[in-house]
Amino acid sequence: MGLDWNALENAMRASVIRHAREVIDDHPEHTFYAIALHGVPTEPAETIEMPVLAMNSEEAYARDHREAEALSALEDPRIEDLDTALEEISGYYSERWDCSGWHWCAMELAGEEAASIWQRGLSEMIAKDGWSETIRTYYALMVRVIQDVTAELAVGKNQALIGFVADDDHAETLLKRCLTPEQLEQHFPDLVTAEREPASS
Repeated sequence: MGLDWNALENAMRASVIRHAREVIDDHPEHTFYAIALHGVPTEPAETIEMPVLAMNSEEAYARDHREAEALSALEDPRIEDLDTALEEISGYYSERWDCSGWHWCAMELAGEEAASIWQRGLSEMIAKDGWSETIRTYYALMVRVIQDVTAELAVGKNQALIGFVADDDHAETLLKRCLTPEQLEQHFPDLVTAEREPASS
């Protein structure tokens, strides 16, 4: 029978929305700036893991960063100046956008039983269509999910919220697929500039 991709996409979208709304509703004083799906291994395997959900707010980021700076300064006062300098680099590879280090960084989207069902289905698709085709379809699904969810959640004080799918091997490609040109220009001008330079040379 194979995996029902539409069912998986709908289930993932519903779970992301539910978890994200719970976090937002529990922290009405926070302004959330980013949401991400990540944690899917990119090396070929017999199955594919479900992603985890990450979110961060301006308030949580500021607090966590202050705490980290204070600890670093206690260990070595010179580090405080270095951290301040590094923080001025606000590109995609800065702490601000590292979803693995966000305050809410690894929310499971499915229980153990449900996750095992989806993983069995993904294993069947790998056996049928191969790893490369299956993982491409899976990542395209995650991009659609995060785009839909972000559009729904980016309202009110969270209207500037952006969402993306993250991994170590295709980070910039995925970011460009998830965000609008305007969002890329606003938040990651370094990536936009780097892309333009070869064309203009």
